[in-house]
Amino acid sequence: MKQLVASLLAPGLDAASATPLNEQLAQLLRQTVLKGQIGPGTRLPSSRDLATRLSISRNTVLAAYDQLIAEGYLETRHGAGTFVAADLPDSYMEISPTPAPAPAALPRAPGLRRPLAGMPALDQFPTALWARLSGSVWRRAGPEHLQHNDPAGYLPLRAAISQYLGAARGVVSEPEQILIVSGLQPGLKLLAESIVPKDHAIVLEDPGYPGLRHAVEPLPHPLEFTGVDTDGAVVPPAGIRAPGLMVVSPSRQYPLGQTMPLRRRLEILDWARRTDALVLEDDYDSEFRYAGRPVSSLQGLDGGRHVIYGGSFSKSLYLALRLGYLVLPAHLAERVVRYRSATDSFPAIAPQMLLTRFIEEGHFARHLRHLRNIHRRRLALFQAAARAHLARYFSFDETDAGLHVVAHRHDTVPLADTMLAALAHRAGVGAVPLSASYCTITPQQGLLVGFANMADDEIDNRLKSLGHAIAQETGF
Repeated sequence: MKQLVASLLAPGLDAASATPLNEQLAQLLRQTVLKGQIGPGTRLPSSRDLATRLSISRNTVLAAYDQLIAEGYLETRHGAGTFVAADLPDSYMEISPTPAPAPAALPRAPGLRRPLAGMPALDQFPTALWARLSGSVWRRAGPEHLQHNDPAGYLPLRAAISQYLGAARGVVSEPEQILIVSGLQPGLKLLAESIVPKDHAIVLEDPGYPGLRHAVEPLPHPLEFTGVDTDGAVVPPAGIRAPGLMVVSPSRQYPLGQTMPLRRRLEILDWARRTDALVLEDDYDSEFRYAGRPVSSLQGLDGGRHVIYGGSFSKSLYLALRLGYLVLPAHLAERVVRYRSATDSFPAIAPQMLLTRFIEEGHFARHLRHLRNIHRRRLALFQAAARAHLARYFSFDETDAGLHVVAHRHDTVPLADTMLAALAHRAGVGAVPLSASYCTITPQQGLLVGFANMADDEIDNRLKSLGHAIAQETGF
């Protein structure tokens, strides 16, 4: 079987191709499985053996195996090795000499198999307190909670969010203006469908968060982009015929990390007023500044007329909570809620009730203060370890905020950032390719490296392991 696998794969690997070898190998293995040439339950060669037979590095094979495990094509068995998934559906098998196009990658569950970049210190989450509050909430619940049907979300939570945002971020709002959502991407889709005419453009930052682009692409609205400079997003070009909604991240631009100064904020607001466009303020990473006070919101400067403020508890609490919010202009709130009521179910009540108690009793504010101290210390440890182990491969942007550090790949490193991200995952370091954030302009090569979700005593060893893996792959 080892010789069969190697003979099936060898002709398809092209070292001169722009596609990284690990991606080529994953594609070839995927096609081999789908065509039935390697059946379900078949044990694959070890990464070292396959690397030797194909004359490629072991890390390349490991990255390809990891990718296919994440997609469900392969599985590992403790102490036994890597196998073709035994429960691969028959409908996916293509036993035919006619080549078939590779199917779209199956949705991943990355948090289960590999570290994620940009996560908070999840080891610091107060799980015992959360569990105790959960029991207390349900002991006090009445019939009204079991038939809750407010499409805007749980009113006490909206009131708690309104109060918190007013004190912490200078956001101007009443509870009736707040809409509970499961995240900014579904929130953006809801806004586009409910209040942005289909012939009006949605404008995104470039580079920017890929998830927002993915949310907009299926919509009928024109998709436009505006550039980013040292002050963050620039005012959209005059050539956009009918701008409807611009999405910006002024607190900490994703991915590059700039904080938008007051002058640029006022320019964006002036553009919105002149064009009668809306601005969705993605308050990305606003809770995590480690020097000085957080900057005030764009929405507060505008007074809530043209700016919709969007936030999430995914980074301040945990990703799987799936709770966020939109602060809508007063004159648009009813229209958005009415559309939501007609097209979507109201958000689940249980996590909203629990989060309300967590905020009202002061636990949320205390948790944020604790996380800032933990993250500040881990950032310093990360920066020292990065200088010691990775300086020959990357230059790191200085930062005093957020949950990731931007690492720009040196031109002398002959690896694409997709491959570097795979090596980082193998070393236990959460990282995503910087190039994935670009759409219409030439992408930079580098990594967005998470530091907050690594324990203090693991940071140096993990970055050292990453440096060693890159050295093995590059030879220097």
